[in-house]
Amino acid sequence: MGYIYVDAVFYNPIDYTEFVLGKRRLEDVKKTSLKALIDTGTTFPALPEDVVEKLDLPIHGEVEAETATGREKVKLALAIIQIEDRTAASYIIIKPRGTTPLIGVVALEQMGYRVDPVTGKLIKGLPLML
Repeated sequence: MGYIYVDAVFYNPIDYTEFVLGKRRLEDVKKTSLKALIDTGTTFPALPEDVVEKLDLPIHGEVEAETATGREKVKLALAIIQIEDRTAASYIIIKPRGTTPLIGVVALEQMGYRVDPVTGKLIKGLPLML
């Protein structure tokens, strides 16, 4: 199986909540569309720092985590992620500028997606969040 990329939309969670509550139009929500790598070995999604800044994502602190490069402190932000017609709210690990956006298993499971290892495609199941 090769790499799996998806078109994903990342939203500012405060703006998006205001949209859901009818206090803001969707076109006024800070968002960006990106090609993101599906990484089933990653727990949380990850975005480069410049994208986090552009979306004005709220930072929720710094924690110690096990990453591909070993144990390190990482900053966490909060975002809403959309793949096709499914959305999930998730912490986002902030990575250095220029790194590839990642979608981890937490967001995939919230949206009800699983990876078919034979075809390398996402399969829709029942979502935890709509």
